[in-house]
Amino acid sequence: MSDSATHPAGDFMEKKDAAGETTAGLRALLVSGDLQTIDTLCHFMGQMAMHVEVCSDFGLAGSKLAHSKFEALVVDFKQPDDALGLLKTTRQQSSYKYAVILGVLNSNAQMPEAFRAGANFVLVRPLSTQVLTRTLRVSYPLMVHEKRRYFRCPMQIPVNLWKDSDPEIVAACSNLSEAGIGLTNTSGLKVGDKLTLRLTLPETDASLKIDAQVCWRDDAGAAGLQFLDVPMPVKERLAGWLADKLEQYLQGEAALKR
Repeated sequence: MSDSATHPAGDFMEKKDAAGETTAGLRALLVSGDLQTIDTLCHFMGQMAMHVEVCSDFGLAGSKLAHSKFEALVVDFKQPDDALGLLKTTRQQSSYKYAVILGVLNSNAQMPEAFRAGANFVLVRPLSTQVLTRTLRVSYPLMVHEKRRYFRCPMQIPVNLWKDSDPEIVAACSNLSEAGIGLTNTSGLKVGDKLTLRLTLPETDASLKIDAQVCWRDDAGAAGLQFLDVPMPVKERLAGWLADKLEQYLQGEAALKR
């Protein structure tokens, strides 16, 4: 088996994600080299419309966690020292402070260390279908909550931008999150610019006015903007709209699995 594979079952400030490459469903990284464990977990997680990426190398898994965002990390404790080390370093990353971590243990004796290292849930071999199903159902809402914090909704809508006394420009939104926005056609903007934007959320009459700062921009005119000091009513309206969109995506993907 290769070190990394995608089983069938980012951040607005990162340029690589700005074009709208967004996985709407929940993403989990499964770190294991045991084929039976992989098949069992991927089967049940796939039934919940989760995208499971399998990695058998702990070093490579650490690199993936550092460069990609997963809502859940599932770690096999057949190599207990490597497993504990991965849990500890993952919890030290700010982007994984609230992510769901599940340990697949060899015995009950490994529970204390697994929980101290940062596991939220544990499964003990041999894996019980009933316990596995119950654990995934309990942890699923936590994964959804984590997804909401980073969810970027792909869309194509016009966005009006202005700064100081400069003429207003119209850009196109490529993706939107609670923390920022990805844009295209941003001629005249440069990194560090602080400006005000106005957009209307699709399928609503909600026009939002938000201050933002340009975090990056490329030669093709794509840019990533971070929101600044968003008023609470605007923040709540945006968060609610994004939550509805995420729920629609998750329900749609779950329906496809049936």
